[in-house]
Amino acid sequence: MGIPVAYSTNKLTNQILTVKRNMSVKEFLDYLQDELIADIKYSKEQIIVSPHIPKYYTIHGVLRNVESGEHIIGATLQIVGTSVGTTSNGYGYYSITLKEGEYRVKFSHINYQQKEVQVSLYRNTYLDISVTPRITELEEVEVSSLSNDINLTENIPSINRISIAGADGQIPYLLGEVDVIQNALLKPGIRAIGEDASGIHVRGGGVDQNLTLLDEATIYNPNHFYGLISVFNPEAVNNVRIMKGYIPPSYGGRTSSIIEVRQKEGNANETHFSGGIGVISARALLEGPITKGKSSYLISGRQSLLNLSIDDFASNSVLRNRIRFQDLNVKLNFKYSKSSTYYLSGYLGNDRNLVGLNSTRNWGNRMLNFRWNYLFTPRLFSNISAFVSEYNYRIESTEAPGAFVGRSKIADYSTKINMTYTIDPNNELTFGISNIYHRLLPGTREPLDQNSNTNSIRLENEQGLESAAHIGHETSIGKLSLHYGFRASSLLTLGPGTVFKYENNTPTADSAIVDTVKFERYEVINTDINFEPRASFNYQLNQKTSIKASYTRTAQYLHLISNTISPAPTDIWKLSDQYIPPTTTNQYTLGLYKNLKDNTWELSSEVYYKDIDNNIQYKNGADLVFNENIETELLLSKARAYGLEIYAKKKIGRLKGWISYTLSRAESSILEFESERYVAENHDKTHDFSTSWSMELNERWSASANFVYNTGIPVTLPTDKYVFEGNLVPHFQFRNNARLPDYHRLDLSFKWEGKEFKKDGSRRKNRDYWTLTIYNVYARKNAYSYFFRESETNPAVAEVVKYSIFGTIIPAITYNFRI
Repeated sequence: MGIPVAYSTNKLTNQILTVKRNMSVKEFLDYLQDELIADIKYSKEQIIVSPHIPKYYTIHGVLRNVESGEHIIGATLQIVGTSVGTTSNGYGYYSITLKEGEYRVKFSHINYQQKEVQVSLYRNTYLDISVTPRITELEEVEVSSLSNDINLTENIPSINRISIAGADGQIPYLLGEVDVIQNALLKPGIRAIGEDASGIHVRGGGVDQNLTLLDEATIYNPNHFYGLISVFNPEAVNNVRIMKGYIPPSYGGRTSSIIEVRQKEGNANETHFSGGIGVISARALLEGPITKGKSSYLISGRQSLLNLSIDDFASNSVLRNRIRFQDLNVKLNFKYSKSSTYYLSGYLGNDRNLVGLNSTRNWGNRMLNFRWNYLFTPRLFSNISAFVSEYNYRIESTEAPGAFVGRSKIADYSTKINMTYTIDPNNELTFGISNIYHRLLPGTREPLDQNSNTNSIRLENEQGLESAAHIGHETSIGKLSLHYGFRASSLLTLGPGTVFKYENNTPTADSAIVDTVKFERYEVINTDINFEPRASFNYQLNQKTSIKASYTRTAQYLHLISNTISPAPTDIWKLSDQYIPPTTTNQYTLGLYKNLKDNTWELSSEVYYKDIDNNIQYKNGADLVFNENIETELLLSKARAYGLEIYAKKKIGRLKGWISYTLSRAESSILEFESERYVAENHDKTHDFSTSWSMELNERWSASANFVYNTGIPVTLPTDKYVFEGNLVPHFQFRNNARLPDYHRLDLSFKWEGKEFKKDGSRRKNRDYWTLTIYNVYARKNAYSYFFRESETNPAVAEVVKYSIFGTIIPAITYNFRI
């Protein structure tokens, strides 16, 4: 029978409840309370039913590696028996808000053992969780900790992650040097001009359009040894994330990608010493606790062993010059309380290049960053940082009579505040502000001594304040997840400075200057403002398949001025001004992601389109050296890039690896012979294929292989020739009207582990291994460029000569250890 129970509230409505005839009063009241989720009060005269308003509390804390104390990034937290969950953020912090009650929380990711914890949630609960690394068959621990289906569940598409301590560290590397940038070049959409080329191009962007961050501080030149090795010492690297599609609103300042490198924090529980030595460098790392479980330190260094020359490994077409390099990484962290942790990290790098007998070049990065993680409330997390970053260049020539010293420098002084507010398990708000004061010293040249006939030149310094504010919202509605927001950015170009006025306000040539305007210190010379909306969505079709799409608008106020195929350490940076507006990019992506065989295989297919405004090009014969009117040598173009990326990765098993393929086009619209047309960019490669695999042969031996194939880059060849004053002169009519031959290469490596157990059967505390690498196995002489010369047998005929960097097999052996 039905007994009507009436009550008035804006949340509960009248209901008819079915009650058994012989139900006791207590059973009846309990039944009411369970069915209505209501509070029941009763007396002999009446029953009062009022809605129960549940209280919500937050579970929050940090996920750590039980052995080292390192924070675990991107781990999954799941409420057992529900679909509710979250992930730890980029600092290892997590927060989830639930109704009061009893819960079991499961922590999981592919490289650590699962752990379940019972939580009685009747107040806000701080819960630090330490989990044990999962051991592979070779007892090798992968430090990068991610859930095994994060590629399906995260909202951000187009991310590549690199774990140097895991499978990414086992592939063949040039000269045996495990390297972040070399690894990235095997991923879709990321490429370099060729061997011996500084910088990388991401989805058709220029090398200066990548924001490279080391512990959140900018690194302007991430290259050693002519671009063959990056500045990131593998001993000190924890994890790497490359965002090339959707860029969250908290990042800005570049238009192509974010390359985010995080250093290890240092072992907070035990002291360890590790390192390695190879044919090119020696490296070492010392880490340990300052106060066990509370604070730690990390010191890491790397030094080249010999006066290295690329000629030692290359074909005869490369001129001999020699180089040395070194790195120093330092990091301290202090856990002041559950709510407050301080970090101090630094980097110092330097290259010294001897060119011939009379010229020496020095360049390098340096960085110091202070960071503070603070919990204002269980739901409000903050990351506050301040850093100084510099890039310096110096050249000294002792060749008489024009001996000189030249210098250039760029320095950033920055503060950032980023906040994350967790509203509930399905909604998270991020917001913050940032300021960067840029100080550029484009170049000086002074006589080396009193006998030099070199004139003194000093280009005018530049100053600018780049500011930004951002807000973003991440939400989930059923199978649909959204991440959207916007970034407002600006650049104030500041005095002191001199601005030249040109005829028709167009900087065509020095002769077009009609006036000069002087600005005092801190006076605003020019203002640029940009609004950068961004949005991404992820629709999960089922547990193994998802569709992602995104739109990102970005603005860039800082430009690398270089008209060479590959940027050189001597190239200068230039702030946007009234003649060089910010470069802006709109990027659209759409992708299908799928996992197979219990997440053993990870598959993705993604298309993208980018339109780029105010892309910098150069006039024919542009003079960029010590030019105080650099704007007269530049052209502003409209560029576009589009392509298809396919990626397949096997993550689990004795055989691990991936296959990557990119079909793409990158081109710029330029004015030639009074007509405008799209021309392939210097870095355009139609087809780009790479594959890398590692195989565990037994408990002590493993083997790896890479194969790379791509279309040759565009080159400009003469369309005809003529004789002038007895000299044969080629005539170049169109830019990038031909291509180099296709590039391909095979690399192999073999790894031999030291003994794991002693004679008495106990496990060795110290571990070591040897690696043999063979780069360019079949000695392919890939063309880097062409140059032209008169034929030695017939001076009237010009011949094309192929310029190759590597023309032989390059073997290398390295030894690595951990104590």
